Amino acid sequence: MHPRISVNAISSYKWTLDEDLAFYREIGCRHVGLMYSKLAEDVAGAAGKIAADGLRLSCMSTSLGQVSPVIAHREGGDAVFEALRAPIDAAHMLGCPILYFVSGPTPSRTTSDEAITALAATLKPAVAYAAERGVRLASENNSVATRFHGFVHTVRDIARLSREADIDVNLELQNCWFESDLAAQFRENIDRIGLVQVSDFILSDKIGLNRAVPGDGDMPLEWLIAKLLDAGYAKTFDIEIIGPHIDEEGYASAITRGVAWLDEVLVRLGA
Repeated sequence: MHPRISVNAISSYKWTLDEDLAFYREIGCRHVGLMYSKLAEDVAGAAGKIAADGLRLSCMSTSLGQVSPVIAHREGGDAVFEALRAPIDAAHMLGCPILYFVSGPTPSRTTSDEAITALAATLKPAVAYAAERGVRLASENNSVATRFHGFVHTVRDIARLSREADIDVNLELQNCWFESDLAAQFRENIDRIGLVQVSDFILSDKIGLNRAVPGDGDMPLEWLIAKLLDAGYAKTFDIEIIGPHIDEEGYASAITRGVAWLDEVLVRLGA
């Protein structure tokens, strides 16, 4: 398995942490991304299991839940920080370098400009708290089909949020592959990209949490990866697949095929 590939626990969404760990041992995977929700009830216990297996951590996902950065900004409260405090502490305990999330819900008829400004402002205490603990925060560009829990969709806007909030970009390729001038956007924002997440998409599918195994869909995935490498990206490619195709095939088979495809591509591209 290429050292720059990690397998995200979202790819086995309904499995427990113990089931994830057993599978990683079975396939020889030693580089993984975690879900905070799978270990929140016993972070210390999870840390022990992960250390015992000698796993290297690429990232951990969390959520703002029902916390709206716009409302928090209007009211002047600490709701965003409180939503992130425990996950930051968990990432610190586990030695996980990146904690990422989508941008959260917004009230009806909120503009993206207001929402990005609000999130950047309300993130400041969490960014400082995380930095003290050796953790970088990152936000993911999510699909417009899931606007109800995230309002940042394009590379341009996620890069803007990254710079205004001093956080990293978690670049989800499935949610930006159709944008124009991507090679230039990658070059212009390569200093902000802390993680790249890889999945595929079949054009006849409905959008929104409906991903395919890398190589199975219609995205120009190899081209996207090549352009990121050309731009100087030297970090992790995290496999994050979820949805009906993955459930139907089964987690083990889908993940194993995705790893094999990405491994072959990275080797061929000289990553």
